[in-house]
Amino acid sequence: MTRNKQIRAVLLAALMVFSVFAGSIAFTGTAVADAEGVTLASSSVEAGPSASVGVSSVAESDGTANEYYVWVDADDDGEYDTSEPLVSSSDPTSFSSDLDLSDVSAGTYNVSALNSSATSLSGGETADVNVSDALTVTAAEKPSLLSAIHYQNGTSSSDAEIELAFSENVNVNDVNVTDGDSSLVSDTSTSDKGRIVYTLSDVNTSDLEVEYNVTDAAGNQVTGTEDVTFAPVYVSGTNNNTAYKGSTVAVVSNNTSEDVEVDAVDDDNNYVFDGSTGTNSKVFLFNTEDRELGSYEFTFDGQTASVDVRDLGLDVSVDDLNITDADALEGTVTANADGRTVDVVALDEDGDEAASQTVTLDGQGEASFDLGTQDSGNYTVEVTDTFSGVSVESDTVVVSKAKDSTSNFDTSVVTEQVGDIAEITVTLEGTDTADVMIGGDDLGYTANVTVEDGNDDGEVVLLFNTYDPDNTASFDVDDSDDEVTITSSDITTDIAAGDLLDAGDYDLEVSTGGDADNVGTLVLEERSTDSQTIWTAPTGSDLAESSDVYDAIDNGNLTESDAVANGDIVVHQVSATGLEGAFDASDFDSLTGTQFNVSVEQTNPGPNRDPKVLGINSSSATVIADGENDTYFIVYDLDDVSASRTDFYSTSADQLSVEDDDAFNATFHVLEDGDLTDAEDGESTSAEFDVSEPTLDLNKDEFGVEAAADQTLSGTASVAPGTALTVRVKSDGDTQPRFLKTSTAYVQADGTFSSTFDFSEQNVNDTFEVTVSVDKGTAEDATADGVVGAASEETTTVEETTTAEETTTEEPTETTTAAPTEEPTETATEEPAEETTESSTPGFGIAVALVALVAAALLAVRRD
Repeated sequence: MTRNKQIRAVLLAALMVFSVFAGSIAFTGTAVADAEGVTLASSSVEAGPSASVGVSSVAESDGTANEYYVWVDADDDGEYDTSEPLVSSSDPTSFSSDLDLSDVSAGTYNVSALNSSATSLSGGETADVNVSDALTVTAAEKPSLLSAIHYQNGTSSSDAEIELAFSENVNVNDVNVTDGDSSLVSDTSTSDKGRIVYTLSDVNTSDLEVEYNVTDAAGNQVTGTEDVTFAPVYVSGTNNNTAYKGSTVAVVSNNTSEDVEVDAVDDDNNYVFDGSTGTNSKVFLFNTEDRELGSYEFTFDGQTASVDVRDLGLDVSVDDLNITDADALEGTVTANADGRTVDVVALDEDGDEAASQTVTLDGQGEASFDLGTQDSGNYTVEVTDTFSGVSVESDTVVVSKAKDSTSNFDTSVVTEQVGDIAEITVTLEGTDTADVMIGGDDLGYTANVTVEDGNDDGEVVLLFNTYDPDNTASFDVDDSDDEVTITSSDITTDIAAGDLLDAGDYDLEVSTGGDADNVGTLVLEERSTDSQTIWTAPTGSDLAESSDVYDAIDNGNLTESDAVANGDIVVHQVSATGLEGAFDASDFDSLTGTQFNVSVEQTNPGPNRDPKVLGINSSSATVIADGENDTYFIVYDLDDVSASRTDFYSTSADQLSVEDDDAFNATFHVLEDGDLTDAEDGESTSAEFDVSEPTLDLNKDEFGVEAAADQTLSGTASVAPGTALTVRVKSDGDTQPRFLKTSTAYVQADGTFSSTFDFSEQNVNDTFEVTVSVDKGTAEDATADGVVGAASEETTTVEETTTAEETTTEEPTETTTAAPTEEPTETATEEPAEETTESSTPGFGIAVALVALVAAALLAVRRD
């Protein structure tokens, strides 16, 4: 028998004896096993690389031993295997280390204990006790980020916070919050927290993103990237706030997993909601996007706060929903609040960003945007208020492929006089803009101008003021919808400041892509001062624009004449080229004395007297420039102009008025020292006119008319043709019944006037007085007598019948004709009968009166 077998035999014999002894003790109740039970710190543990469980104690009898061993019986055989988690302690109530469960998969396990004198276990040892299903290892579950919220937890922007809420407590390996360009938060040390809060120096309205790498207590690691939700409005405690519809409200509690009740306050809003801040979070988010406008209350932490939801009125309009890829995508953003920062983004058909711009709304709550040109396709423009998050989107913008662009001149040769405004018409196709060059280096003058067709009519009329060619203000467009762009650096010239361009041919070029599309020529001819004509118009005529003047000529209210009635209007018509630019750049008073003079000097002052000089300026005269027709009108009323006996009109000299029979010479003189001519002594044109007394005359001292219609009364006048006259015919003497007839007549071009009246209701030998007067002016009235005679045989008259009902007569009324060229008409009314001793009852004829007298006499006799 080997030595090992001998030892085993001895041990077996001893074990048998011990068993009998132990059985005796058990039977008698006086002996127990050394290890009787195990208590763990937790009966359930999550699997993971760091999973472990502590041993609280091992139940034992009063036996003695060197060591207590506890292990997880992974294979459920009641024996210790070296692969099974094991801890030991000499004190059954204190184990310094935990059972390492990092390699234990999910499941339910027995836990075994052994009281042994051995200093270590080598495997195969049988447990004193096996506690069935003492430990449950649950499946590994990685932590998750439940929410990431950026909000302002207070009234100051420095109260800005970011809350990260995880599903369980975690240890931070790395957390980084960025705005896309820079890092706002960097954390590598936070441990054993489910809610992590970071404080920022200011509220950040950018799109924030958090990158995280965390590990839970079981060692389960998770990494990820999440967007941070921004809540621009907060409520906490009992405070109230205001939010724009579409924004998110942060309801900040003092507790995690706090219940939050939401109730609409307004009677017509029945919205209610029961929510919670959620696991490891103290923030409840209330999204107003689908909520009605009005007030909402939040009940949490035993308190109530509220928020008023209002409409920001954010809107976007695109200038043109159909553009080409050569056109900029432009439009306007509006809102009900100023100073808002708004992100403007062009989105393509796939919703991807094609272009973006950030604008700030002005004091009117508006801002324009320009997203540049886009490739052909369909787009929408999305605008977002950066603080509230409110966003709206435009209608679809269709961008089509632009045609090949080209430009041209409407005419290849543009002719104008030096000093005038040249109209250069540019035609466009496939583009809205073109570059125009005028002149060239060899001509000593070059201007480069950009024109833009703003109303899509395919043309732009460029206006070039040749009077002031080195001034950017001398370039304009005829249509206010179009635009012109030029800077001082776009003009190069060798001419002195203030000088005009020389007469000559100037090259024109137009281009849309750098190279010239077409060329032309601007021909500038020498300017000239040609003629002057005197016209006259009735006093009070309204001549403020060139159209007024031409209409007055057409209507006969403005007549060419060298005789003007005192008090009427004088019109000087000056025909001269090259003045249009000067009148466009400056005013009459500024040009007078620097570029030209207008002098109206008396030609018949009489012996030993200096001539009168009229004061013609913007206070006494209206200057009407019709540069397109090289015509300029100087209009003044002789009653409104003063004169002095000086070489030039002076307000400091004695002021005189224009008198009847004064004669004047009017001279328009372009000055040699000005910029408009180099001619020695300058250029001038003159015209003369006489001032006559304003008179009215009737053609007869006594008019004889028939008792018939269409009876004409006529006369002559020295006042201006077109002057309105009132002609009155009034019964006089013993004429009965009394009558008054009125008519409006107009002075004709030959100085005559006439009115036609109806005398068919009058009696033969009725007498009357004719009076003619001016409606406006100082001419004295003209009068004449008249008598009604029998109607001629070919004229049929109707005998007047008087009835008892005709007891009153209407007051006279006046009717005027609409235009001076029409025949005058008259309105006749019977004048109330004058009181006489012969009749006191108006409306009765002679026969009726006689009958009444006879009846009265008979009555008196009968009473006697």
